[in-house]
Amino acid sequence: MVAFLALAPGGSATREKLAGLLWSDRQEEQARGSLRQSVTELRAAFRGRDEEALQVDRDSLHIRLDKVWIDARELERLAVGTPEERRQVIALYGGDLLADIGSIGGPFDDWLYSERAFRRDTALNAMASLLRERLAAGDVTDSEAMARAVLTIDPAHEEAHRAVMESYARRGDKSSALRQFQIATETLKRVLDAKPGPATVTLYERIKGDRLTGESGGLASSGADDLLHGDDAHAVQLSVAVLPFRNIGGDPTQDYLGDGLADEIVDGLSRFRWLSVIASGSTGMYRGVDADPRDVGRRLNVRYAVEGAVRRSAERVRIAVRLVDCDDGRTVWSDMRVASFAEVFELENEIVREIVGQLDPKLLQAEIDRARRRPPENRNAYDNVLRAVPLLYQANGESFRMAGEFLRRALVLDPEYARAHAWMAFMHVFEVGEGWAKDKQAAIDGAARHARLAVECDPDDAMALSFAGHVEVFVHRNYEAAERLHNRSLAINPNFGWGWAFAALLCSYRGRPEEAFERLERYRRLCPFDPFVYFWETVNVISLAVARSYEEVVTAAQPILVDRPNFAAVLQPLIVALGHLGRPEEAKPYVERLRAQQHQLTIAAFRKTYPLEREEDLNHYLEGLRKAGIPEE
Repeated sequence: MVAFLALAPGGSATREKLAGLLWSDRQEEQARGSLRQSVTELRAAFRGRDEEALQVDRDSLHIRLDKVWIDARELERLAVGTPEERRQVIALYGGDLLADIGSIGGPFDDWLYSERAFRRDTALNAMASLLRERLAAGDVTDSEAMARAVLTIDPAHEEAHRAVMESYARRGDKSSALRQFQIATETLKRVLDAKPGPATVTLYERIKGDRLTGESGGLASSGADDLLHGDDAHAVQLSVAVLPFRNIGGDPTQDYLGDGLADEIVDGLSRFRWLSVIASGSTGMYRGVDADPRDVGRRLNVRYAVEGAVRRSAERVRIAVRLVDCDDGRTVWSDMRVASFAEVFELENEIVREIVGQLDPKLLQAEIDRARRRPPENRNAYDNVLRAVPLLYQANGESFRMAGEFLRRALVLDPEYARAHAWMAFMHVFEVGEGWAKDKQAAIDGAARHARLAVECDPDDAMALSFAGHVEVFVHRNYEAAERLHNRSLAINPNFGWGWAFAALLCSYRGRPEEAFERLERYRRLCPFDPFVYFWETVNVISLAVARSYEEVVTAAQPILVDRPNFAAVLQPLIVALGHLGRPEEAKPYVERLRAQQHQLTIAAFRKTYPLEREEDLNHYLEGLRKAGIPEE
C-alpha cells in the first residue's frame, strides 16, 4: 500500500482504488475490512516524527511527497540529470521494484509488473547513456564498469557486450574478449531469440584478426558472418504451453476440475491466430509437478507457460492462474478467483473466457517489451508489428507516423502478414477520424486496401475480421457487411475483447445503444487493463449520445479528456451533448480544440463524414452541434 501511494500521482489514492487493487479476490465488504485494518497498521507505523507524512480521510489516503524521500522517485530524477547524477543510479537501483514481494494476483500484479518495467527501463537508459558518453571519451576502463552495470539489468544489451569485449582486447586479453562474444551470442539467442548485429560481429572479427585499432573492413565472410543470417523475416507464431493444472486440495478425485479448466484455456488461446499453443497431451510430464519454467521452455521449445492450481474446500473452489516467461521464470501476469462449486460448472465458460481474454493482451505486452530490446537488424515482420502497436496506443500524429514505418517494414518482410495489414487499416482509419491524414483520400484508400488484404491473407483471424468490419462502416458505410464481419469475428474467437468493443461501436452507429452497452461490458471483463481503454470508453460516450443521455455523456467524457484533451472522437459527442443541454459557453473550448484538428468543422462536413446509419440519429447529432455554435458551411 505504501509503495502504491508513494508512486501514485500526487501520492494519493482513494480507498475504493486501494481495496480493489490489494484485495480483488474478496467480497466488497471483506475488502473494505482488510483495508481498514491495514490503514490502522499504517497509521501506527507512521506515528511519531513521520506522522505528518501520512494523511487519511474518509475517502482517500495521501502521502505528502514533500515530507518523505522515495527511492523510486529519486531514481527518476537522477536518470535525467548530470553525468554524476546518472552515475548514482548504479548504486540506487538494486534490482526490481519490491523484489521481495511475490505475486498476490489480480490488479496489484498488473500494476507491479508495469512499474517494475518502467523503473528497470529508466535505470537502464540512464546507465546506457552514460556508457555511450564514456565510450565517446575513449575511457575504456570506466566504460567496462558501466557496461557491466548495464548487463546486470539487461544481459542481452549488445552495446554493453561490445564495451566489455573492447576493454578486454585493449588490455591484451584476446581470449576473454572472444569469449565475451560467445556469451553475447548465447544470451541474445536465449533471451531475445536474436543474433549479434553487424557492429558486434565486426568488432569480433577485428579482435580475432588483431585489427582492433585499424579501419573496419566490413563484415568478414568467416564463421561469425553466418550469425547474421538465418532469422526468418516472416511473421512467426508465439509458442505457449498450457501445463496441467495442479490439484492442491489433496483429493485426487478432484483432478478433473483442473483438467477441464486447462483444456478450456487451451481451446480459448488456440482461437488467437498469432499463438501456437502446446496442449495438455504434450505437457503431461508436468502433471502434479512444481515445474521450473526454464525447464518447460527448454523441453517444449516455448517462450511462455500458463500454470494453474485448483483447490476445493467444501463448497468453495479457488482457481489460480499465472503466465510465466520461460526465459527467466518471471511472472508476467496472475489471476485468482473464488467461486462456489456449483458456479464453477454453471459459469465455467465465462470464467475461462475472462481468463483467456486477459492472457492475450498480457502476452502481447510481454512480447512488445521483448521486441523493444531486440536489435533492429534482427527484427522480423512480427517484431516490427510489435514495435508499432505501443506507438498506435499513444494516438498522436507523430507516434502514428513512426508506427506506419514499422508496419511498412513488416509488410516488406512479409507481404502476406494479416496482422500487419489489419493494424495498417486501423491506423489509416484513425488518422482520418482524428484529422491527422495529410492526404485524406489516400488514407481512406489505404484503409480499404489493407482491410481487404488482412481478411484475404487470413480469413479466420478474428482481429483482421473486426478491423475490416470497422473499415466497412467507417469508410464504406456498408453496415450489413460490417455486421457480418463482426459476427464472424466473435464466432471464431469470443475471447477477443477488442472484437466486442468494435461490435459495440457498430451497434452505436446503427442506433442500438443498449446493445452497445452490453457488448462494452463484455469487453471490459475481458480487457480490464487495456492500454487503449480510452478509445473504447469513447465508444461508451458515443453510445450515450445516441441514447440521448446527455448529462451522462458529459460525465463519461471527462476522465478521457484528462489524458487525451484533444481526442476528436470524444470531443464530438461531448459538444453535441452540451449543445442539447443548452450550455454553448461550456462547449466553446471543446469546439476550439476540435477546430484545431479539423479545420473544416461544419455541419455539412459532419453530415458527410459521421457514420450514423439512421437519419433521425444523425439529424439529432447535427442539431446538438448547431446549438453548440458549429456553423452550417
